[in-house]
Amino acid sequence: MKNTKSEFISARLAWRNIWRNKRRTILTLLTIIAGCSMIVLLNSLGKGGHDQMIEDAVALNTGHIQVHEQGYWDNMTIDYAFEPSDKLVNYLDSGPDVQAFSERVVAGGLLSFKDTTRGVIIQGIDPLKEKTVTNLADKTRPEGRFLKPGDTTSVVVGKILAKNTGLIIGDKLAIISQGFDGSIAAERFTVVGILESGIPEFDRELMLIPISQAKETFSMMGFVHTIIIRLKDVSSVNKVKSGIIDIISGEETRLEVMGWEDLMPELVQYIVMDDVGAYIFDFILFMVVAFGILNTIQMSVFERTREFGVMLSIGTPPGQIVSIVLIESAIITFFGIIIGIAVGWAGGYYLQVNPIDYSSYTEELAVWGVSTTLFPAKVTTVNIFTTSALTFVLGLCFSIFPAYRASKLNPIEALRQL
Repeated sequence: MKNTKSEFISARLAWRNIWRNKRRTILTLLTIIAGCSMIVLLNSLGKGGHDQMIEDAVALNTGHIQVHEQGYWDNMTIDYAFEPSDKLVNYLDSGPDVQAFSERVVAGGLLSFKDTTRGVIIQGIDPLKEKTVTNLADKTRPEGRFLKPGDTTSVVVGKILAKNTGLIIGDKLAIISQGFDGSIAAERFTVVGILESGIPEFDRELMLIPISQAKETFSMMGFVHTIIIRLKDVSSVNKVKSGIIDIISGEETRLEVMGWEDLMPELVQYIVMDDVGAYIFDFILFMVVAFGILNTIQMSVFERTREFGVMLSIGTPPGQIVSIVLIESAIITFFGIIIGIAVGWAGGYYLQVNPIDYSSYTEELAVWGVSTTLFPAKVTTVNIFTTSALTFVLGLCFSIFPAYRASKLNPIEALRQL
C-alpha cells in the first residue's frame, strides 16, 4: 500500500514537472512525433515499394516459383526438359496457396525475315493459362493482339525485335532451331502482336508462340521445359516449394524448384541494399529522438537541482527521485509515440490509396531495367510495433543517466544552487 501511494505521488510530481516548461516539453513532443512519423512513413514506403517491385517482376514473366530439370536455369538449352507427373499437376491444381500455373516450352533459335536474321528466344505458352500467371497479354500493343486458343502458327514478337527486323502485324517470318529429339526444327509464323514489356532484354529477343505448336515444332513428345507458378501471396513461397519438393522427391526425374529469390538475385540484392540504407536513416532518426529526450530531461533535472536537494534532505529515497525522472520521460515519450504513429499511419494509408506515380518516367526507368512505376506505401504491424518499442526503450535508456545523477546529489550542495 505504501509503495502504491509513493508511486502515485511520483506520478503526480512527474506530471506537474512536465508542464513547468511548456515550450521545452512541446518541442520535445514535436521531435518525437516527427521522428516516429517519418520512420513509420519511410518504412511503409520501402515495404510497399519492394512488394510492388516483386509483384511486377514475377507478374511479367518469371512467376513466384518455377519447376524445371536441374541444369536448365544455368544452361537454358532445349535438352533440359521433363514430363510433369499427374501427382505434381494435381497438387498445383488443388493447392490452396496456388493461384495459377502454366507450362512452357522454351528454345533458342534464329529468326529470318527478308534479308534479316536475328537470334531469338522462342517461348511456347498456353494463351489462356498465361493470362492468369503473367501480365504479358497486357503488354501487347493495341494495334495487334495476344495469342488466343486455336492459334497455331501465330507469333507475338518483342517491340525492339520487330523494329530491328522491320516486322509489322501480318508479316510472315521463319524460325529455325533444334528439336528436342535432335532433329531440325523449322516453321513459318504470322505476326499477330507486338510485345512492349518495358524490359529491353525481352523486347529485343522474345517470341511467344502457342505451346501446342511449340511441342509439335520442337518434337517435345509431351515434355516441357518449365512450369511457372503464381501464388496468392508471396509469403507462401517456401510453403509451396516444400510441398512440391515432397512430391517430386520420389520421382526418377531430377527436378529443381526455384522461388523468385533464386530466379531474380539482382532484385533481392537491390532490396537488401535499399533496406540497409533505410536502416541507417532509421538509426539517425532514432538517435535524434533519443538525444532530444535526453536534452529535455537533463535540462529539467538541472533546473530542479535545489528542489531535489530539498527532497533528499527531508528523507526522500533516491529511488523515488529516479522514479520521478523516468516517469516524466515515459509520459513525454508515450504521448509523442501515440501522436507520431497516428501521423505516420495516416500518411502511409494515404500513399497506399494514392501511390506515388512515376508512369511519366517509364522510358527512363526502363533503361535501368525497372518496370515498376507505382510505388504504394504499406503500413505493417511490425513497423508500428518496432518503431514504438524502440522509441520508448531509447527514451527511458537515455533518461537513466540524468535520473541517476539527480538521485546522487549531495543535499547540502544542491541547496546552495540558485
